[in-house]
Amino acid sequence: MASSLVGRTLGNYKIVELLGQGGMATVYKGYREDIDRFVAIKVLPPHPGLDQQFIDRFKLEARTIARLQHPHILPLYDYGAQEDILYLVMAYVEGGSLGDRIDRGKFAPNEAETILRQVSGALDYAHRQGVIHRDIKPDNILLDKEGHALLADFGIVKIAGGGDSRLTVTGGLVGTPAYMAPEQGTGQTDISGSADIYSLGVVVWEMITGRQPYTAETPMQVVIKHMTEPVPSLRRDGEALPEALEVVMQRVLAKNPQNRYQTAGEFADDFTRAIHSSDSLAGMQMDFRPTPDPTMAMGENNKVQAPTVSSQPSQPTINITQQGMNPLLLLGGFAIIAVLIVAVVVVLLGRPPGDADEDGTDATASAAALVAVVETPTPAPPTATSAPSFGRLSFSTTNSPGDTVTLQTQNMRPPAAGELYVAWLVNTEDDTRVKLGDLTLDSLGNGVLPPYTDAEGRVLPAFFNAIAITRETASGDAPAGEMVYSASLPTDVMMVMRTIYVTAEDGIEFSRLSSTDYSPATLASGPKAGLLDSSLAEADKASQHAGLAQRSGTIGGMHIHNEHTINILLGTLDDLDANGRGENPGFGKGVALYIDLIGQHLSGAASAPGATTRLQSDLELIRICLDNSTQRMQRLIELEREMLAATDLAAVTQVAIDSTITAAALINGVDANGNGQVEPFEEECGLQQIQGFGLVAASMGLVEGALPE
Repeated sequence: MASSLVGRTLGNYKIVELLGQGGMATVYKGYREDIDRFVAIKVLPPHPGLDQQFIDRFKLEARTIARLQHPHILPLYDYGAQEDILYLVMAYVEGGSLGDRIDRGKFAPNEAETILRQVSGALDYAHRQGVIHRDIKPDNILLDKEGHALLADFGIVKIAGGGDSRLTVTGGLVGTPAYMAPEQGTGQTDISGSADIYSLGVVVWEMITGRQPYTAETPMQVVIKHMTEPVPSLRRDGEALPEALEVVMQRVLAKNPQNRYQTAGEFADDFTRAIHSSDSLAGMQMDFRPTPDPTMAMGENNKVQAPTVSSQPSQPTINITQQGMNPLLLLGGFAIIAVLIVAVVVVLLGRPPGDADEDGTDATASAAALVAVVETPTPAPPTATSAPSFGRLSFSTTNSPGDTVTLQTQNMRPPAAGELYVAWLVNTEDDTRVKLGDLTLDSLGNGVLPPYTDAEGRVLPAFFNAIAITRETASGDAPAGEMVYSASLPTDVMMVMRTIYVTAEDGIEFSRLSSTDYSPATLASGPKAGLLDSSLAEADKASQHAGLAQRSGTIGGMHIHNEHTINILLGTLDDLDANGRGENPGFGKGVALYIDLIGQHLSGAASAPGATTRLQSDLELIRICLDNSTQRMQRLIELEREMLAATDLAAVTQVAIDSTITAAALINGVDANGNGQVEPFEEECGLQQIQGFGLVAASMGLVEGALPE
């Protein structure tokens, strides 16, 4: 951007600070006052074709990215176009990137394995949705304070107009040279997920060796090495790494995409086998040995030279526009092309490398500035790493909402002979405990505890906020041994879960509700329903009266139900049909009140001491549903008011139909993208989906050690 946007407002967000600047975007810290949230706002550079058609395509791509809801993908909250500005609103993360961690020293293979498994799951999920990242690198992988990896800038290259014919006319070579797959270097436009898997392989290589497989004097030289040089030996500097791991890295970095792993998960599986069974290649998902790949760009008859290694820092993301250039010409006129590339980069950045803006920001700042990362004031010691995750506890529904818990573990140290691990649900407020069962691990420390279903039918995350795994000599009814693994949520979160899903002071009395689906434990928790059930009860009444208005045979009859619908939604007693009396056949509270109360409690949970970015991200799913419900409620009121003003039934027939459809969507949501699911996206989920997404927010990642005091 030519000038700073600090102080301006984009949509609902006030820009308060410049975080970073680079070739692909400028990143600002923003603040949304109504929900008291800081965000990171990526402002894309001006586009020469910024007409309505381009804006529509931008929104289409951004919506696709926003729908990527995965534990290891940094969420895209919002996006928009304002005047000549296109922007994306991301989660604001205070932490560091994988690039920062690599700078402090290389990873042990088992540490790299944890990150690989998390990122590979995120990549495979995105690829199944038809989304390719195009710029996998350490600076685009964030590590939160619990050691979870978050893949950031998903689709930013595509949204910004790189490598996609729908958003750019000329096409282009976009990515980061040090991590770019060979087919990206040739300028192919049909890049597949295999390019992301290759880039992930380069990232893992760098994690375990502390260096990149290819380095050179210029970015284009690095690109050409990826296209033409054989994969170097992983152990060329004497690293004590398994031979089997050499085979794995040779395959993931194969020049020909068909020779690589077909999914990132397959790569992660073979990586695990290689580092835990270093003396054998058995069981790997390939028939592949570490022999040079035929070069995909030069042809089989061209000799491939061994790589020349130079100490060169990783390059920022670059955008090099080309017109179908033959890779042979790249080699033939290498020196000229290298100069041209430097010139293009200078033109794109608008100043020579190293020049700074008036505020001191380097124009060629690392692409790490494109990620919403704020470095911690005191860096960790060189050997420090984020705490790895050893599994996850999640909640689901069997007989009643949230009555079932499942525990999956990974990479745990097996107990000693004569000992076993036992898992317990814990309420850290009153130290109540429930035994989940004995945990059995395989030789790699992985295990799955059979699902535990609460006999009382309780919403378990509303009564328990932690899990403890103890080492025992016998399986008893109470823990006696040392706590070796654990996970917890703030007690505030547990209480919010109880208020929303079980019982609330502002809820509707159970005696007034017709439903008999409540468990005895829920009914014993208090005389009133939770905020969610109360909101659904009011919304159901409003939906009934919207339907009665549609089916009414007279104007006067329709107007009565229009008034009823509006008063139920707002919790009012207004005389809207001018018959001398204001009526509300609902429960007198209003859907609007409960949406507001749920939102307030969510904000409290998200800002509670100990709340993690992962928890905040999961709670965001509920907020999206609340926003959708608010918009539908407002739309329903508009339609009912339009009907109130009508004097002819025939003139508002379609309005009445739209009103009943909107009332149903308020409760049940809408499958807007037609994929058979109602998801936590704008224009999709409604009040009913809040229950399931609340269970997602209650999930917990295991760490080593006891629960905090």
